[in-house]
Amino acid sequence: MFGDLCHLCGHYGAREADHLVPIAVDVDQPVDPYGMRPAHGSSSPCQVCGRKCNQERGTGAITAPLRTSQDW
Repeated sequence: MFGDLCHLCGHYGAREADHLVPIAVDVDQPVDPYGMRPAHGSSSPCQVCGRKCNQERGTGAITAPLRTSQDW
């Protein structure tokens, strides 16, 4: 539905779903694909910047894309 572009770092190859509202914030939220976006994670770190975006975000708010050491 949303492809494999990580909504956190902006690089392709994302293989995990990141809940827009973290489960820790709302444990009773329904499983809704519109409430999730692709993100890199522990099982598939970003091949460009090496980040595990989903885990780095944790339960924090989405404020801006993660910064990398270089503009792509």
